[in-house]
Amino acid sequence: MELNKLKITARRLGYLEKMGIDSIESLLTTYPSRYQTIEVVPFSQWELNQSVCFEGLICQSGRVFRFGRNRSFTKFTVLSWNEELEITLYNRPWASQFSSGKTITLFGVYKGQNKVVVSSYNFHPLQEQLGISPVYSLPKGLRQKEFQDLLKKALPYVDELEDIIPERYRKAYRLLSHRQALTWIHFPQSEKAIQLALRTLKYEEFLAFQCVMQTTCHQEMATQKNPKIFDQKQIDAWVESLPYTLTIDQQSAIDVALEDMHSSKTMFRLVQGDVGCGKTVVAQACLYACFLSGQQAAFLAPTEILARQHYEKCKAMDMDVHLYVSSLPGKEKEAIRDGMKSGEMQVFVGTHALFQEAVEFQNLGLVIADEQQRFGVRQRRSLLEKGENVDFMMMSATPIPRTYAHFIYGDMDITNIKTMPPQRKPVETHYVPGSSMKPVLKDVLDVLEQGHQCYVVCAAIDDNPEMSIRSVRSIYEGMKKTLKDWKVGLLHGQLTSEEKEATMQKFARHELDILVSTTVIEVGIDVPNATFMVIYDAHRFGLSTLHQLRGRVARSKEQGVCILLSDTKDPQAIERLKKMEELKDGFTISDYDLQIRGPGDFLGVRQSGLPNFILGDLQKDKAMMEVCVKDAKEILARQEDKAMLQFIQASIAKAEYFD
Repeated sequence: MELNKLKITARRLGYLEKMGIDSIESLLTTYPSRYQTIEVVPFSQWELNQSVCFEGLICQSGRVFRFGRNRSFTKFTVLSWNEELEITLYNRPWASQFSSGKTITLFGVYKGQNKVVVSSYNFHPLQEQLGISPVYSLPKGLRQKEFQDLLKKALPYVDELEDIIPERYRKAYRLLSHRQALTWIHFPQSEKAIQLALRTLKYEEFLAFQCVMQTTCHQEMATQKNPKIFDQKQIDAWVESLPYTLTIDQQSAIDVALEDMHSSKTMFRLVQGDVGCGKTVVAQACLYACFLSGQQAAFLAPTEILARQHYEKCKAMDMDVHLYVSSLPGKEKEAIRDGMKSGEMQVFVGTHALFQEAVEFQNLGLVIADEQQRFGVRQRRSLLEKGENVDFMMMSATPIPRTYAHFIYGDMDITNIKTMPPQRKPVETHYVPGSSMKPVLKDVLDVLEQGHQCYVVCAAIDDNPEMSIRSVRSIYEGMKKTLKDWKVGLLHGQLTSEEKEATMQKFARHELDILVSTTVIEVGIDVPNATFMVIYDAHRFGLSTLHQLRGRVARSKEQGVCILLSDTKDPQAIERLKKMEELKDGFTISDYDLQIRGPGDFLGVRQSGLPNFILGDLQKDKAMMEVCVKDAKEILARQEDKAMLQFIQASIAKAEYFD
């Protein structure tokens, strides 16, 4: 439903655009980040550093005092509780607002001796603001009250929105109506009202997710195919020829995947394993089996760098393999497309270029997607539709505990690889308090002098003074000046694909000693010579992301070391980073990460492989998700709930729900 129905000013529309709000529905589903209870405490009961709110009469007009660049504080005096209170506001350089004789409502912290540092204020009566008040994450310039005014305008249109929860479930679980839930989440009258609204909206979110996910899985799994016929002895001989012995989990993963391919049911399998566990060899075995069966296979990688690495590994095998990426010359791509269409070429390793409309296969039988969460449903489906009843395998290096994997991937078959190759050593991880590399600079230089290489990872591309984040650009410039005897490279998401590829290749060839990068290296080529990593502002990453990153220095027999730099004072954040020193297994880390992180964390740095739930929490709401798994199966079996079925089809068509 269009926002123009609400007659919103251009200024406010601009703010909503910044927030990604483009409809009445998206406005109403922008939920509070938290709630605050506003209650009046008499001045006589105020304690030092207590949060307070009060109404007062300005008896001494405001004066602005400036210090430093673009920094100031404003002071004025108010009469409240028969006391004169000295008010300080930082970075509010408009003293004219605080003129003598005005009544003002103030929120802040009491600092003793009749002094209050104020964080927010308004000129509305305090009595109207008492009770539970929602707080939204808003762009600078858009006030909380303005946003609530927009929500009040939008609420009357709730009944025009499709209610996707079947009525029988609302009655069975005593859920609120759609209108009531949205009203109480935004304008609660009590804590109980908030809890009832949350319960209803969480259920709606989980049920919608399960219905869409199970539909996607069933569409792929329900199809029958002609079994792939291949010589198992040839695959066994190839395994025997490998320069290493497969782990038990690797062999088991190969066995179940080949069994899928040999069966009449279309394979739809997730292979998940820890960083460095050896998932690629499972993919290679499946590609080889498909090749032996006489059918075509496509191996998808999220980046050209990774695609080239997989291609080089597959080239060593006795099969017809070709690289298809965007950067290839036009004539070469055309020749490969001709070979695909005619069936003369069988196995292809590539990127999203394989999704292009011009790409046609003669008899595509297998698709493998590496780092599956990097490809949206629509992309994956567009490739699967280039063949009939195509076997599909997804691979992910972000381990998710089996229970949650079941919730997320519906009825998909799941294979876990937990055992690590015997030559791989767990990365030594050390938490170092502070924001400077100085404490570990000697260690970095020692590594470089030994002929090894180093990663330096940053959370942001540009400096953010407000959040005190060191940027990849500033760190790079600083290291270039400091370490003049060593070659330093820069890598981040704003570079072109060609620039990123060139930089990574330079690092792989040891033409660079240090690579300063954002998390784009999380999925990158193996550089066995890189054995040391420093991560700035480590507290800003989820533990699974940190684990994925440090896996970059666990690619050889050499001991890898990862330094977690952080100047956070948050005790919980420090505890998490210290926990990384002892946690080595990705499955354990993922489970621990889910236990300690709240639902709001899913909205920040996304944890790879997990859906972006707004209200629901896989850990805390496990029982509700189990109910929704069951209810979704019933809805899909009945095929009677029109509103939900329409929602499912629209979601799959847009592929927004999973991208």
